[in-house]
Amino acid sequence: MDTPFELAFKYMPTPAFIIESSTGKLISYNRNFEIFFENFNATPSDTWESLCENAVSFDDWQALNSKVKNGSIERCENLIRVGDKLINMQLEMRHLGDTVLACVYNTDHMDLSAAENTLLKFALTESSAGLWIWETGSDLVSCSKSIATLLNYPLDKTPRSTAEWHALVHPDDVKRLATIVNEHVALNQDYYEVEYRILTGDQHYLWVKERGRSYTKGPDGSIKKIIGFMVDISHQKALEEHLRNQATFDELTGLLTRGAALTHFKKQLGLAKRQYTPLTMAKINLDANERLSKLPMEARNIAIQTSARYIYKKIREADVLARVEPDKLLLLLPNTSVKDAKNLLKHIINPTEDEKSTLFEGNSDPMDFCIGIAAFPEDGETIEELALSANQAVEDGQASCKQIVVN
Repeated sequence: MDTPFELAFKYMPTPAFIIESSTGKLISYNRNFEIFFENFNATPSDTWESLCENAVSFDDWQALNSKVKNGSIERCENLIRVGDKLINMQLEMRHLGDTVLACVYNTDHMDLSAAENTLLKFALTESSAGLWIWETGSDLVSCSKSIATLLNYPLDKTPRSTAEWHALVHPDDVKRLATIVNEHVALNQDYYEVEYRILTGDQHYLWVKERGRSYTKGPDGSIKKIIGFMVDISHQKALEEHLRNQATFDELTGLLTRGAALTHFKKQLGLAKRQYTPLTMAKINLDANERLSKLPMEARNIAIQTSARYIYKKIREADVLARVEPDKLLLLLPNTSVKDAKNLLKHIINPTEDEKSTLFEGNSDPMDFCIGIAAFPEDGETIEELALSANQAVEDGQASCKQIVVN
């Protein structure tokens, strides 16, 4: 009497057969596998070599059996002999110790309407994820309805090949995408993941994350089909950009932060060294008279914000201004001598009547400013040395009640 397991195998809806691991012989097949052959007036072969067109000898079975056993192949694509016909089949193979279970799907072409894998067909047509399948040999891409919706294209206008897909990818991202996918195929990897921008039907670029997985492999382990999906990560990218901006720009004043400014400072110092041009650094204390420290926090913040915006408008395009302490700014003046720096800074501590009015409205008073100047290379040959020199000049100016002091 048949066991429940034998009956389940015999009548399972997916065509399947069982191969003996040690010999490559077909020791059993279910009713649907038999019916498939009967439709072509044929009967299944009794060994893997005679069943599979790609297998020349028993050694081919041993090699495939080893790959299935170690997990490097889960789905294998083969040309199967069915009578006098060769049919490309996708085999999902599971090693069961002494035997291998092979479930069969007819994938002779990528026409989803004819696909026998009902679950895959459903996923590609109905899933909310942006699913796709890529056949590496023919370079045929099949997209789900959800990709069409995600990218705002009619389904018949979604990419059908690698070239069509890459034509939609942002020029700055396409090389990286191609490299990652090509390496995945060349190295027979299981998974890959990549983020890139892709052009939508309304002509704007959408940030997406793409994850691909090897879906079927050939007997030699080469990848035949890849299944993957893409998701919209625009909100994530917007948050990342916001966080980057927070790390780069001071939230109160909009000026560069200390860390972000350091990169710019070092670049300008490098240019000065190579081109033998002057460079000066100015440390600006916005509260040399300690008036702001006595104000309520909100009023103090308004004063610092007003002063920073005023100074930023007075400097030149090539100059770099950063907020390095709550009430202190650091100003780098490329290609500027100490004499020229002093002239520029005098304009800052001596505002026009209109500028004074604006400053006073924002709790700011240029009489509170104290500025220390350091020059390269006299006062230092590194950014850190120049900053220390400028800071010492500020302290000297504050002690002597001078608004501009050269170290």
